[in-house]
Amino acid sequence: MKRLLRPGLVLAAALFAAAAYAQKPAAAAGCPPQGDAAKPKEQALNVLKARTDAATDDDVDDTADMAALLEPGDDTLRWTSDTAVEITAFVMDVRDGGPASSNCHSSNPADHDTILDLSPSANVFDGGHRIVAVITPEGRRIMAGNGVDWSTNAIQAAYTRHYVKIVGWLLFDTAAAGRSLNSASLAKNGITRATAWEIHPVTSMELDTNSLEPQQLAPSTETP
Repeated sequence: MKRLLRPGLVLAAALFAAAAYAQKPAAAAGCPPQGDAAKPKEQALNVLKARTDAATDDDVDDTADMAALLEPGDDTLRWTSDTAVEITAFVMDVRDGGPASSNCHSSNPADHDTILDLSPSANVFDGGHRIVAVITPEGRRIMAGNGVDWSTNAIQAAYTRHYVKIVGWLLFDTAAAGRSLNSASLAKNGITRATAWEIHPVTSMELDTNSLEPQQLAPSTETP
C-alpha cells in the first residue's frame, strides 16, 4: 500500500533531502560500498547500507508504520530491503556508530554512521520498544553538499528528545538479530531493540511540530 504525499514532507528539510538523494556522493576515500568485509553476505549488507537513492512517496509502504515495526513475533521475513517507510517517533538517543566494516574501520567520525534510537513515545523507555534509524556517511556527505549539517553532533543537538518524521529504507541488520526482541531465539536477556529491521539509510528527517505530547526526561536513577 502506498500513501499520498503529506504536507509535512514538503518542508525545507525534506525538500533538501529529496533533491540531495538524487545525487551520488563520492565514497569515503579508499573504501568501496562493500567496505572491508570479507564475507559475501556482509559485503552485500554493506552495499545496501550505502544506498543513496531517495525514498520517494511511491516507495513508501503505508502499512509499515511504527506500530507495525514494533508488532511482536518473528519478523525476519516480515519486510524486504526494497521497502521504504515514513514514521513518526521520539528520539531517545543519538550516537556515533564508530568504526565498522561498512566504513573500512575508519577512525574518522565523518566516516561513521549516526545512530538514532527511536521510541514510539517519550514515555516508553525500555529497549524492547525501540527501533533504530541510521544516517550513513554517504548521506551525510550528500546533505553537506546542500548546506545541511547531518554530522552526529548536529543531529544530537537538533533532534535528541524530540519527535521526528523520518523517511528511509528498511534493512534487516543480521548482527542485531540476537539482541532484538522479535528475533532473539534464547532468553530475552540483553535486548536493546524491538526488531533487527532498521531504517538504514535515513533519506529525510524533520521535526514533528504537530506532536502535542510533552517531551519528558528519562527517569532518574539516583537514590532520593
